Amino acid sequence: MKKTRLILLFALFSGICLAQKKTSCIDFTSKDWKTFGSEITEFDSILTTYIPKGTGIGYLDGFDFQNGTIECDLYSPSNKAYLGLVFRITSLTNFENIYFQPHTSGKWDAVQYDPIFNGSATWQLYNGTAYQAVANIPVREWFHVKIQVIGDSAKVYLNNHPKQVFSVKLKHDYSSGSIGVFSYHPAYFANLKVTKSDTVLSLKPEPTPTSNKAYISGWLISEPYNNYDFNLEKPFLNDSIVSKWHKINTEENYLMNLNRHFTFSKSKNTVLAKVIINSKKPQKKKLYVGYSDKIKIYLNNNSLFTGDNSFHESDEFEDRGYVLDQHQMTELPLQAGKNELILEISEKKFGWGFIAQLENLKGIEIIHP
Repeated sequence: MKKTRLILLFALFSGICLAQKKTSCIDFTSKDWKTFGSEITEFDSILTTYIPKGTGIGYLDGFDFQNGTIECDLYSPSNKAYLGLVFRITSLTNFENIYFQPHTSGKWDAVQYDPIFNGSATWQLYNGTAYQAVANIPVREWFHVKIQVIGDSAKVYLNNHPKQVFSVKLKHDYSSGSIGVFSYHPAYFANLKVTKSDTVLSLKPEPTPTSNKAYISGWLISEPYNNYDFNLEKPFLNDSIVSKWHKINTEENYLMNLNRHFTFSKSKNTVLAKVIINSKKPQKKKLYVGYSDKIKIYLNNNSLFTGDNSFHESDEFEDRGYVLDQHQMTELPLQAGKNELILEISEKKFGWGFIAQLENLKGIEIIHP
């Protein structure tokens, strides 16, 4: 009798859920639910996907999601975790990721947008109020997440509250893909459901903001090589190390996301970025840079500056290794005529990129590739 009631209740629940237009409740026991670093288990009398340690993901294989709403209940059993929802998964190395940090509840980064590019996290690149938000994220307590995805934007709602806690412009190209759950450190996920929208969008390019030509927006970028600690001096003079250059433009905010263009590895952790500055006369110009993780700046083959902005385990903002506009300054002693500016950028984890700006363009011209 008891078993019969459970079956009837399950059928009733399923009927209610499926009656919602185009809403699918994800069955964690389905053969299409794929788990890596995660497992299916019952917790708190609920069937869940559980990530016990390290990094784990669960996703619905073959599911095609572009626009709509994703909802799920999340639970962090430990004080520190990075648990969230992933969507538009085109591969296990490229997808959108929004996660929640109970250990920074109430702080600037309790909610984080962290798009995965070529297998690399990029939260050091995408920081600030456009990509992070304050929210109350509990520990050892279920909380409900809803993410509404339309076009190139996503809105985040918590605990069925009508007011969003976060809105972000997505960084991957407008595409469709699977949906799933993701965490670094232990986390439980339950009651995952998705509502597809038939919205067909023809995304119009946004009005181009007033450009600041003092930012360097076009670079020649080398193929990656191994020089994380800059033990190799002037690698740009060695054709066996640097044999090919790519013309690459920055994003609209002048950020160069190297993870978008290259697959990072322990042996492919450094690139060169090159541009020519034409000066009417000998003069000095300030160059402002933000970068991750390390940088070495050369002008006309001479080393001018070496910096380290790596992540350090700390609660302090300055230890996070964020790529920040005008983070550091060095002075360029320009000669009359053409000057070759080269940035060497090395990476270990959490976001590989840089942003560069000259103080002004008086008497100089940036020759973009």
